[in-house]
Amino acid sequence: MTLALPVLGGIGPASVAEPAPAGQEGPWWPVAVVTAAVLAVVVARWGMERLRVSRPRVWWPLFGAPVALWRLACTWRVLCEGCDLVLPARHATRYGLLTSGSRRHRGGGVIVRGAPVRVIVPRRVGLRLTSTGFMVTVRLFASQTPGAYAKAAEAMAHAWRVHAVRVACPRPGTVTLTAIGFDPLRHPGQARSARSGGGTGLAGLGSASGPRVPVVRRQDLAVEVGSREDGTAWVIDLVERPHHLVTGATRSGKSTLTAALIAGLAPHRVALVGIDAKGGMELDPFTPRLSNLATTRAEAVAVTEALVDEVLDRMGTCRINGVRSVWDLPVELRPVPVPVPVVVVVDEVAEIFLYADRSGRDEATRCVTALVRLAQLGAALGVHLWVAGQRFGSDLGPGATLLRAQLVGRICHRVADVETAEMTLAGLPAEAVQAALQIPTGLPGVAVVGDDSANWTRARSVHLDLDEAIATAHHHADLRVDLPEVTAALDQIRCRGRHRDDGPDDNHGGEPSWR
Repeated sequence: MTLALPVLGGIGPASVAEPAPAGQEGPWWPVAVVTAAVLAVVVARWGMERLRVSRPRVWWPLFGAPVALWRLACTWRVLCEGCDLVLPARHATRYGLLTSGSRRHRGGGVIVRGAPVRVIVPRRVGLRLTSTGFMVTVRLFASQTPGAYAKAAEAMAHAWRVHAVRVACPRPGTVTLTAIGFDPLRHPGQARSARSGGGTGLAGLGSASGPRVPVVRRQDLAVEVGSREDGTAWVIDLVERPHHLVTGATRSGKSTLTAALIAGLAPHRVALVGIDAKGGMELDPFTPRLSNLATTRAEAVAVTEALVDEVLDRMGTCRINGVRSVWDLPVELRPVPVPVPVVVVVDEVAEIFLYADRSGRDEATRCVTALVRLAQLGAALGVHLWVAGQRFGSDLGPGATLLRAQLVGRICHRVADVETAEMTLAGLPAEAVQAALQIPTGLPGVAVVGDDSANWTRARSVHLDLDEAIATAHHHADLRVDLPEVTAALDQIRCRGRHRDDGPDDNHGGEPSWR
């Protein structure tokens, strides 16, 4: 028996199996449009990523900043609630605080505090775009402190998809959130365009940059050595921060930074005194511009103690004239022949602390004591210290911590141990130490820079060729300043060393002449 299935409305087995007539295929343009749109999105994302990596300063204002600001607007409320930056609304009857008494009679009734139904988020009162990010000014509530925003900085960076967020308090009652859209330290050549007023740039080293002023000005001691992570110039001002401690492992950029400082000071009438206890391997190429160079610990003792006597003489001159700084002295009364600042560059300070016998211990104690006195007394008297080393810790000796306390400028490159970072950045927030320990190997010159005001930032020194810095020192060799007392003390030590090497003297019954 067979069943006949009726065909209703032209739909049935026969119509389903019927092939479409030739030349009447389905439309192809929807598939082409979707394919083209997908390809356009892929190409656009690939191009934006390439632009972000190769030209971040072009990518940021075109694509990065609009997207980051859109994320800021969309996530601000959720971010503040998650990071506990909100406050419950004050009106109990509307926003979650339940009361059984009258609002006019606050003394009566019982107040039940539960989870607030509605909260108040901090108010953004300012927004400014920069070349590397943007700055948001937020008004604090009466019970808030900037520390709460500092704890939420990492969460903000992830929510806005930016490189980092820094928190500052420019004035009471507000905080400034500085969002850094990308890492400018990975592109030092582009970041060098930022200049700081009053700083001495490194452009045009090795050539005469103008008339040479015989009297040194305060701005001559401000040297631009690189750029900070916010795109501004990294300026080392020896008047504002007279002494610096610089640490860094091998190939971390420490020697390049020292060379940049010497090259920046070379065009000015500044006395540069070098102490390189490794036999002068690092500072010997700059000898034509250096006033003196000590290559052993004994010579370092002679140089530092002679500089202490110079500082005491300047102190007496200031006391007689009733001033507190050599910069306040009249020109004719300043240290002869002109007010010459002295910058003492110490390379590998650990060589001064380490000793193997009693005589070495006595030399180390004398040298460290002289350095501490120079740091204590020399800030207002025109004597500045630049102390660099690969390793700096309390195990070097009791004078290490005392010397560290006088070096207000702190620069920590990539280091090989945690103690060096903690010793260098002592007094700064723990985030600064973590940032120093996370500096990658492939970014030489990157460092964490801090000072005695507890402010810190990441910076990168400019890539300065050593031959270029040496050529600058030779070009300005005529500005070398003679320090007669230091030279005499250094010559005396060297003379004793030569007599020691000559052996016994026949005129003294076989006794060495140096005894």
